[in-house]
Amino acid sequence: MFCAISSRHLQLARVVPGTFARAYESTLAAADTAASSSGPQLVTYPYFVHRTRFQSLPVYTDVKNGKTRKLTIVRRIEGDLEALRSDMSKTLSDSTIQIKKASQQLVIKGERSDEVRAWLTRSGF
Repeated sequence: MFCAISSRHLQLARVVPGTFARAYESTLAAADTAASSSGPQLVTYPYFVHRTRFQSLPVYTDVKNGKTRKLTIVRRIEGDLEALRSDMSKTLSDSTIQIKKASQQLVIKGERSDEVRAWLTRSGF
């Protein structure tokens, strides 16, 4: 089965990778709702999470120790890993987030892939 990607997604994929500025809906900026218009806002982050070649988010689940230990891994990160960890830890309460600097990855204790994907999507990645 052949799946075609719309030209809108291809156009965004060509423009976005050079910058860390992302546009997202004003639902996250509750304090600025009165001052801003109803359109998306431009927010700059010190990090960037690249999508895969099939335009999906690079969030994976790893199972270790005979299926008793589950980890969530975020890959393809560029920029400041500490800032991403602090922003993500505000949303994911009661989770341990480790940084792998050699491979530019975040490792989150537990099965949190759905929450991480939702947070990345809300943040504009």
